[in-house]
This record gives sequence, structure tokens and C-alpha cells, in this order.
Amino acid sequence: MAYTSFFRDPDALKAIGERVVPAVSHRRSIRVWDAGCATGEEPYTLAILFASRLRPFPFRNLDILATDYEESSFAQFAEQIRIAEYSRQDVFWVPQAFQDLYFEPGAKPDTFRVVQELRDHVRYIQHDLLTFVPPETGQSLVVCKNVLMHFTPEDQVRVLEMFHQSLEPGGFLALDADQALPPSFVDRFPRVEAGLPLFQKPGA
Repeated sequence: MAYTSFFRDPDALKAIGERVVPAVSHRRSIRVWDAGCATGEEPYTLAILFASRLRPFPFRNLDILATDYEESSFAQFAEQIRIAEYSRQDVFWVPQAFQDLYFEPGAKPDTFRVVQELRDHVRYIQHDLLTFVPPETGQSLVVCKNVLMHFTPEDQVRVLEMFHQSLEPGGFLALDADQALPPSFVDRFPRVEAGLPLFQKPGA
């Protein structure tokens, strides 16, 4: 099972909040693909980030597609993301202000559930990145953390090709801070700013 947690990789989240959210806030459809979502902490972190920075009307246009592929864990991932209930330890890194706004008491003791307002914007499907076929296209942002490192260099290139295909022109790609792009992608995914793990597909 992939490692994940709420508000992991603050540099990437800061870049998404400061660069991506303003760039897409005027769009009639804001589509985010979290590739490798595990039990949902990352897509719900993204939902919190967008909710906290968007006005209510553009937030209504947000659709977060959460995908992962582990056959033995598929039912667990799907159910966890649907219920969106997490332990006190799970939400430890969520800033208190966001805990107060976006979580409610869970059904089990000492658990917290993501509020319905956010759950309505996150949906989960099973998807194997190594099919090299995007589940959907027209994405505004693709987030892929702690996944590419497990693939061969050849498969990394094909997965990046898939991400490029899935993004709309001007769409963004967020990777791990230490994930380098192959030389063939330098022009296809220019880095938004030196040192930031955020890249942008050229276009409108």
C-alpha cells in the first residue's frame, strides 16, 4: 500500500495553492486527477486546499478524480474514500482551523469525518497507471506522489506521456520534490519556478 498522509509535501501544496488555484479559478470546470490516492488523505487535502482558496461559486466546479490500483486493497480504498473517516492520528497534520471547518465527529470514537461539502467533490475509481491510458482527459491538475519512483525509467516516460495527454493545454503537473523529469519532457513540462515540484503543460 502506498504511503500517504494529510498535508504531505507542504512545498507542493504551497505551489498548488499559490499558482494553480488562481490560474484555474475562473474556469467553468476545474478537474483534478490524484494518481495514486491510496486511502484518500491526499485527494481530501486537495479538496481542503481548493475550498479554502476558492469562492463558493468556482468551488462548485471542482471535480477531484482519485485513482489507485492495488487489487487486494481496492475495496478498502473505495470504502475509505467514500466514508472519509479518519483517526485522530491521521488528521494530526491538518491545521486546526481546517479541522474545525472541514471535519466533523466520525461514527467511531475518536475519529473525524470529512464534511459532505468536500466529499461531494471527490470520486474514486480503480486505475492502473501501467495501462498508459488516462482514465479521463481535460484535467486542470494532475498530482502524482510516491509512485513514479517504483517504475522503470521506460515506464516513467510512458506514464508521463499519459499525464501529458490527460491534461488540458496550460494544465499543471505536481510530482515529488526529488522526482526529475526525463530530458525529453523539459519542453513539454516546463517547471513553473526553480525549486518547485510543479510543472505546466504549454498552452492556453
